[in-house]
Amino acid sequence: MYSTAAALALDVDLVRSVVADRLAWEAASLPRDAAADRIGWHWSDLVRMGEEGRITTGRGGRYLITDLDTMAAEADGEQYVTAQAAATDVLEIRASDWKYVEAAGWVRPAHVYEKEVGRYRTVTVSLYRLGDVRALLELPGVDWEAVRGLPRGKPSPLREYARLAPTRAAAVRGFAQGLADRHGVTVWAWHSPYSDRWELDWERIEDLPTEATVRRELADDPEAGAYAGEIELCPAWGEITREARDLLEPGRAVVLDTETTDLSGYTVEIAVIDAATGKKLVDTLVNPGDAEISDGARWVHGITDEMVADKRPFEKVLPRLRKVTKRRVVLAYNAEFDRSTVLRDIARAGKRPMRLEPWDSWYCLMEAYAQWLGSRRWLRLGGSHRAAGDCESARQVLIEISKGRGTAFTPTPPAPGDPVSDPPAGTVLAATAVPHA
Repeated sequence: MYSTAAALALDVDLVRSVVADRLAWEAASLPRDAAADRIGWHWSDLVRMGEEGRITTGRGGRYLITDLDTMAAEADGEQYVTAQAAATDVLEIRASDWKYVEAAGWVRPAHVYEKEVGRYRTVTVSLYRLGDVRALLELPGVDWEAVRGLPRGKPSPLREYARLAPTRAAAVRGFAQGLADRHGVTVWAWHSPYSDRWELDWERIEDLPTEATVRRELADDPEAGAYAGEIELCPAWGEITREARDLLEPGRAVVLDTETTDLSGYTVEIAVIDAATGKKLVDTLVNPGDAEISDGARWVHGITDEMVADKRPFEKVLPRLRKVTKRRVVLAYNAEFDRSTVLRDIARAGKRPMRLEPWDSWYCLMEAYAQWLGSRRWLRLGGSHRAAGDCESARQVLIEISKGRGTAFTPTPPAPGDPVSDPPAGTVLAATAVPHA
């Protein structure tokens, strides 16, 4: 709200001047998406050009129209295009054939960003410099006319170029398999679309092999060694993967979930399952005493006051909860919420929290999953909103993390007739391909 007296005291000519300036700016400029449509560029090009000082930006994140037209005329080829546009609009080939162009090593993304799809999901979008894509048309020996107009299902001639290319990917994968064979460990190799680098990690058996050992072996590798500067060892997700594998060991951890009367309320349902096996250890409705279930909470989990009226109070469930969590890490998808709920109920019952209080007794799967994915977003669990179902959904997240990112390379089984030696403890002799989440 504003004071009427203060408004009447304003300088009328000054106000008119400010309004006129703003109207003139709006007439001479366009918002981001309209600006991109005007010149047929991707909006990320405008952001990039603005950061480089090559285009005027101003109030409201708008772009000067004269700068847009000048840029479109003078910076031909600098704009970015998606893989779909690069294939169908520039090269005039099937969008499905673009993967062969990349596999042949002819072009690499100039920029990668995360595009939101819905409320909780993102997809990775790669952009290519238009000038780089046009240059492909001049590649010697490539018969683009033979590629164009191919019906769906007919093999592309570009496959041969992709197959013959001495790709970085093949060198990295070969090194990863060799590393798995030499040390008897699982190795994960993932190509990051954000940095265009390969990321490599591996399981440790008695802390071996060390990063220094793998770095020396990489430098000595005749093929992968040439790409050593483009390979990151021990990325952040690798440590989280190893933690997940440890938490899936028998007797190591349990998964807990609660449903409550409200966001800061009391427990109306609690479930605990074994992290390794998924076996139910606790699954019960809980009487919250004089705390009523709010409309919002009931809409989420479907539990009513009538359903819990004759159930045991939390203090009667607590002894069993202590028993199943004893000497185990308590995993929860949103550990801060479930820990606070459990401690609130314990305090109301007049009991001691004991080992359920320290943070190091708990492990937040939501935070681990976000770090593993490299996401800054809150990641919805997508469970049933009942305690036991959410426990199992959270356990599946743990299992997904434990598989590592990209492709998993495991030690090659010995060929028939070869002498068989005992592999190091914990080695799994199987080949596993894990798609990128």
